[in-house]
Amino acid sequence: MSRREDRNLLRIDAQGRVLGIGPLLAEQLRPHKGLYGFAVGADGALRFEKVDVSPSADEYHQPIILQGDIGAMGSTVEVINFVNSAQMTGNLVLLADGLRKAIYFQNGEVRGASSNRVEDRLGEIMYRFGALSRQSLDEAIEASRKRRRPLGNYLLDEGIITQADLYRYVRRQVEEIFYSTLLLKDGQFFLTRFDAERLPSPISLNAQSLLMEGLRRMDEMAYFRQKIAGPHTRLARKGDAQGSSELGAKERAVLDALSQPSTVEQVTLACRLGAFETTKMLHRLLDEGLLEVVDDAADVPAQSLDGEVGKMVDTFNSVFERIFQAISRHGREDALEQGLETFLQFYGFVELFQGVKFDQAGRLDKAKLLENLRANQADNRLSFLQQALNELLFFEMFAAREWLERDEQHELQKIINQLFIDIG
Repeated sequence: MSRREDRNLLRIDAQGRVLGIGPLLAEQLRPHKGLYGFAVGADGALRFEKVDVSPSADEYHQPIILQGDIGAMGSTVEVINFVNSAQMTGNLVLLADGLRKAIYFQNGEVRGASSNRVEDRLGEIMYRFGALSRQSLDEAIEASRKRRRPLGNYLLDEGIITQADLYRYVRRQVEEIFYSTLLLKDGQFFLTRFDAERLPSPISLNAQSLLMEGLRRMDEMAYFRQKIAGPHTRLARKGDAQGSSELGAKERAVLDALSQPSTVEQVTLACRLGAFETTKMLHRLLDEGLLEVVDDAADVPAQSLDGEVGKMVDTFNSVFERIFQAISRHGREDALEQGLETFLQFYGFVELFQGVKFDQAGRLDKAKLLENLRANQADNRLSFLQQALNELLFFEMFAAREWLERDEQHELQKIINQLFIDIG
């Protein structure tokens, strides 16, 4: 007869914590270490599905309505189409290789979107589409941080944009994030319960219309790629291209931007038409014989590490310091460092945090972190750093809940919310 201590039992207490019972259970679970999503089946059975990327702190607090593997569904197109067809309400989070994008649905319609990519920030969207110069954007970001105001609200306060302008660019931001999610073929997705009315700038867009437009863009971009390999392809004007009188305004703007050989990326920034529209115009001008591909500048130097990177680390460190102060009151001065060690066992940022430790004030070693970042080969190192710090912060906050009182948790969450306002 088997003894009770030899059985594989899990106990769930009144606080929802899961405890293992029996000496053999830990040994049997060890090969299955990792993060698991949880759902209750119709038959009352508890089901756990292994996932590759951790949801954020907010997502931990919300019931997961739907989850799965993007590849198993076919692509994000199928995932979004299912949510739309079923008229579901919630926050659809898409996770892949450090990327985190979310689309907010209400009864199957799109009400908003967010992303952890720098290029998806509202300010960057406004810059790319011509609303602000780079200098004006940088000045506005700095001023909005000092006033602790969201960028859009600050621009309204100063009369730099109108309410109609803000709506147009928030809408464009949602559209650009939505279209970019359609390119994902692999990764994980979660649909969590979410009230769209909580969004600071809720809008309403037809999901089917966005899907159709996104698929059209994907088809056309695949066609454009036959002549224009990517953003680093360099083009130049041919002969008397400027003499053509049958060009539209957009084509003329693109041609004017090519006063000297330039990459697609450079022309896109100069024209402020967005990547898709610029590539479309360049392809048309190539077809008309007014441009030629000079070379593919795939070896364009990686983006420089300017002051924005240091400011980002300082901003996150200010929050880590507050977490440290809170847990220190409970005698857990070592918890942040232990959390970092545990974090690196499960997340793909080992090289970035190699040799990086928290100091006696609870701040990460900034110099060592930036040294590691300079050696990293990520396409967008600023975005990569932000994602790594995001994940570490969410992990440390989740772990700290074991020692913090509820009011302390709420206070820290307010600080974190302000952090994401500060970084756009």
